[in-house]
Amino acid sequence: MHRKTFSVNAVDHLNLNIKKGELFGLLGPNGAGKTTLVKILCTLLPPDDGTAIINGFDVAKQQMRVKQSIGTIFSVGERGFFWRLSGYNNLEFFAAINNVPRRGRQQRIMEVLELVGLQDKAFEVFQKYSGGMKRKLALARALLADPPILLLDEPTTGLDVTSSRNIRDFIKNDLSKKHGKTVLYTTHYIEEVSQMCDRVGIMNKGKIVALDTPDALKGMAKKGEVADIVVKNMSEAQVNILRGVAGVAALSSEVQDSVLGQTRLRVRLENVDALPTVLDFFFREKIKLVNFRQEEPTLEDAFIELTGTGASA
Repeated sequence: MHRKTFSVNAVDHLNLNIKKGELFGLLGPNGAGKTTLVKILCTLLPPDDGTAIINGFDVAKQQMRVKQSIGTIFSVGERGFFWRLSGYNNLEFFAAINNVPRRGRQQRIMEVLELVGLQDKAFEVFQKYSGGMKRKLALARALLADPPILLLDEPTTGLDVTSSRNIRDFIKNDLSKKHGKTVLYTTHYIEEVSQMCDRVGIMNKGKIVALDTPDALKGMAKKGEVADIVVKNMSEAQVNILRGVAGVAALSSEVQDSVLGQTRLRVRLENVDALPTVLDFFFREKIKLVNFRQEEPTLEDAFIELTGTGASA
């Protein structure tokens, strides 16, 4: 992929260059414009202005050549399948409409099924597939014509932890490292891009607000103290009040144990002198402190600082 420039409602004058063979992560909150960008790249949406070059072809002027160069998965990849057909028969249909040569088509279908680990479930009806199996079949469909470029839009959304890890490992180790595919991987899960990607672009409100390696992006978080705190019986209103306390530069929160009423807070402080102010807040609000530790800034801290929001990890 080469330089791309867009100007649309959800993608605002975005300039991006992805190298051949690179596993590039596009990280952003829901509504940041990630899916719109992928739709432009795979010719589903025309750019209002500018252009994008995929494998040397213009997405506006050479749509067929672009489509021949890419394989695409959206977060709800199972919608395009026939639920009463087997996995093999589904791929047989898509191989035909994607001009996979008739001679050797059967062999190619079994190759991609084996590649994603579905060879033993090839002739099972699609509606009986688990969520992870459906996503694997979507990957197999994207790989049928052996495209050099893959556009993967939140491919692990809705999957359980094990299925999600298997999909990520397959993309990183097989598609990227072993087969040398160029991969654009969009997600709102910080941990995914931190573990997988060569470079990461952080997208917010249609713009790329930062672009570098995961380690370099971690260093973009302003210097200061980071506190990882677990508290008990803290309301959402109190979390919002804490965000405005003097010395608190950024804060993200998540429910750690709903039964015990525990909330995990990650608080970035402007300096260590702000810590007593935070602890005084807990004391005044009668919030019980369960656990506390200080940490180095992470990619999550950089994300919060650059987008002004938290994200799932």
